[in-house]
Amino acid sequence: MKQIRALGAVCVLLTIAVLPLPGRGSADMLSRMTALNPNLRTLEASVHVDIALHTFPYLSPSLDGTYYHKEPSKDKIAFRTVPVIAKQFDKVYPHVESASRWEKVYFVTDQSDDGNQTTFKLVPRIHGRIDHITAKVDDKTATIVEMLWNYNDGGYARLTQSFTVVDGNFVPKTQLGHVEVPNYTADLTSSFSNYKLNPPIPDSIFQQ
Repeated sequence: MKQIRALGAVCVLLTIAVLPLPGRGSADMLSRMTALNPNLRTLEASVHVDIALHTFPYLSPSLDGTYYHKEPSKDKIAFRTVPVIAKQFDKVYPHVESASRWEKVYFVTDQSDDGNQTTFKLVPRIHGRIDHITAKVDDKTATIVEMLWNYNDGGYARLTQSFTVVDGNFVPKTQLGHVEVPNYTADLTSSFSNYKLNPPIPDSIFQQ
């Protein structure tokens, strides 16, 4: 799942596996991505993150914390660490919009389908730092396996992720990230475990 804001992210994009039918296009894929995990409203998980900052302050911490997600697009990681390190982590994870919000937030274009993955181009409807995003979606599971943020300053951020199934829901298992922007370069590896599905999560969690 930026932050993750991941994770998340994280963000994070949760789906139930359904085999695709030949010849279906981007509208069908978006419908599958949006409609899956229909009973999942919130989740909580333990997260372990290894970070390597290749520019000042050159930190390489290993962090543990709790990841929270609330539909449609709220994500938060609370680390058991000092604030300065957590702040550096916030720079590493671009925000991942839920597929249910894509057409509201982006102009969405279906670029290709090689039989295994569908590639989308997402252009923000409101101009900002992001020029466009390239998103790759697994055709069998409708999970987003890679996102590439292309920034107007020439930098970029890439997030690849794998999923596991918990009580019929696809949730993030691992995430690999790389950020390369002017004066800032970093890599990270995240792993998620101990999932709790649909726990009560107050909105105040995401405002801290």
